[in-house]
Amino acid sequence: MSRSLIVRNARVWTGGAPVPGADCVRVERGRIAAVGAWSALPPRRPGVEVLDARGATVTPGLCDAHLHLLAWARSLDELDLHGASSAAACAAEVAARARARPAARAIVGRGWDPHDWPDRPHRALLDAACPDRPVVLHAHDFHAVWVNGAALAAAGVGARPEDPPGGRFERDADGAPDGVVREHAVRPFQALADALRDADDGPALEAAVARLHAAGVTAVHDFEGRDAFALLAARAVRRGARLRVLAQLPHAALDAALALGLASGVGDRWLRVGAVKLFADGTLGSRTAAMLEPYDGAGGTGMDLLPPEVLAADVRRALEGGLAVAVHAIGDRAVRHVVDAFESAGAALARPALPSRVEHVQIAHPADLARLARLGLVASMQPSHCASDLPLAERYWGSRRARCYPWRAVLDLGAALVFGSDAPVEPPDPAAGLHAAVTRQRRDGTPAGGWVPEQRVSLDAALAAYTEAPARAAGWWPRVGALRLGADADLVVWNRDLHALPPERLHAARPVATVIAGEVVWRAEGSSGGTGEGGAPRARAAGPRREAP
Repeated sequence: MSRSLIVRNARVWTGGAPVPGADCVRVERGRIAAVGAWSALPPRRPGVEVLDARGATVTPGLCDAHLHLLAWARSLDELDLHGASSAAACAAEVAARARARPAARAIVGRGWDPHDWPDRPHRALLDAACPDRPVVLHAHDFHAVWVNGAALAAAGVGARPEDPPGGRFERDADGAPDGVVREHAVRPFQALADALRDADDGPALEAAVARLHAAGVTAVHDFEGRDAFALLAARAVRRGARLRVLAQLPHAALDAALALGLASGVGDRWLRVGAVKLFADGTLGSRTAAMLEPYDGAGGTGMDLLPPEVLAADVRRALEGGLAVAVHAIGDRAVRHVVDAFESAGAALARPALPSRVEHVQIAHPADLARLARLGLVASMQPSHCASDLPLAERYWGSRRARCYPWRAVLDLGAALVFGSDAPVEPPDPAAGLHAAVTRQRRDGTPAGGWVPEQRVSLDAALAAYTEAPARAAGWWPRVGALRLGADADLVVWNRDLHALPPERLHAARPVATVIAGEVVWRAEGSSGGTGEGGAPRARAAGPRREAP
């Protein structure tokens, strides 16, 4: 049940700034009952729990505005190939996993990144490592897979497959697939990996939600399909299920959703229907992001995963049916095509109850950003991508770096900016996102002064992109996303005063308590209560100091 609660000795932040004179938040029956000075509150009743923030920041609950929740939950038990130094090293990890899990029906991994490898990924390496069952390895950006011969056979891929629309099989000199598959050609292998999964998704999802709580995340905008929606719907109706979800629909569900009359915004404060997700292009890492000019030093201009005329037609159909649209667009040509599509929809753009969005916007022409803002589109961006992709962005987009990851430009134009992680591509760690947004640096402090520092945003703007802005985009505002009288009591007690913390240390900030609808759903073990920078949080523990009633 929702409880009465007081958080005191806090630096209260909401609505884009610290609240002057407020050092206390009072919660009654799951809602904010007061925000102000501890000395001005009426005497507390017996049995009311008091959390002492010890001078640290208290913010509204955080929202990850772009992740793939079930995919991330599943990935936590998959073979982690981040940091592998070569294709041969990846194959060795696959062989070790196959020996360790002889009963597994498939070996599924994630995180390989071939840039700067001395060798190239090829099916022959995986055939030697694991010849008897499918191997499906997702690239770091989840827009490519590396598979073995058993996976190709199980997915029904022959010796000379045709490339599907918006997808590509990499090939040997004789035309046979070499095991690397990109963009829409990945879909049969994702389906194969899901079908051969041995573990139950329910416990995996619960473990993932617990990790989100430990990071201060109380709400998500989830981009997945039917299986995830069914699991989340079942979870939402259970008593005590504490995570707010805006569930986006896949492109494949558009016709069915229109036939049912399903509209964006349908649902309640725990689960509601969001936008239809379309893909305009690929990614920087795979050099499939659609570009106006060729990639520096590599040539090519990427891939249009949907022809512009098809994109525009489906955007209009969705909007006219009351469904907002969220379009993946990383390259500047993709952003242009997406803005063109929304602009051509005319008055239909205003029909859905929720705003439409452009996902990622990693590079954009200034004129297209201005149109994005004028049309009222939400820019959904992921600060950690900038930090992780920085070497690739400099290598392939260095000649136009001023237009990369344009967070400041989006805000200056008056557009709505929401931040997320794109998990499992990046960990769902808002503190890391705050650090990247404010510094434009990696955790090691490079590059000095930040990469394209004029696109940095303030800490207040970054916090707003994790709180108020995504709540507005989901139609939850003002009930969610603020610490104000009558709002749902979703809040995070941090271990530091975030505004006093040097920007280069923001990634080390950690929640010590996460509260959803008045319930403390997570406490940090051995919490320093706001006096130390802390490390990675450990789930289900004692938490901040409580005062006796």
